[in-house]
Amino acid sequence: MEYKNEAKINNPVVNGLRDICARRASTISYMIDEAKKRGIDDEFAWNAIYKYGEDIGKEMYAEMKDPTDMVEFSKHFGTGHHTDIYEMETVASDETKLYIDFHYCPYVAEWIKQGRTPEEMERLCKIAMEGDRAIGDTFSAFKFTLGKTIAQGCDVCQIRFDKK
Repeated sequence: MEYKNEAKINNPVVNGLRDICARRASTISYMIDEAKKRGIDDEFAWNAIYKYGEDIGKEMYAEMKDPTDMVEFSKHFGTGHHTDIYEMETVASDETKLYIDFHYCPYVAEWIKQGRTPEEMERLCKIAMEGDRAIGDTFSAFKFTLGKTIAQGCDVCQIRFDKK
């Protein structure tokens, strides 16, 4: 499979942050490999990354004046250096939705270097995205959806939050 995952933003700060993400991706995949060798399934990884996302979600929730306000949520999710690391594009943002496309993924870049199969890439991506799913679950007024992904060979990762 050919992956569409070319970074367009190139500077020392963003590259350093991407390197940290790549190391995280490597750690996740190698931990799952080692667990499999020991007859352990990857449920622990799903749960651990979900817990990580819960912690982030709780911090965001506590910072917000109105945790049911999608516009306010959009000022907390997908901001800062994350926008450059993942080359994020907000494709829709209003009172009812926050839709963000990621145009680059350092996790996928690392898994490609490791020689992961398309099936492994898709599963690893779903595991890694449990953090964002947990953030969404923290906010009972929102529903998180993961659309197409770079790990599937698509040109973007579609992160979607809709007001319930």
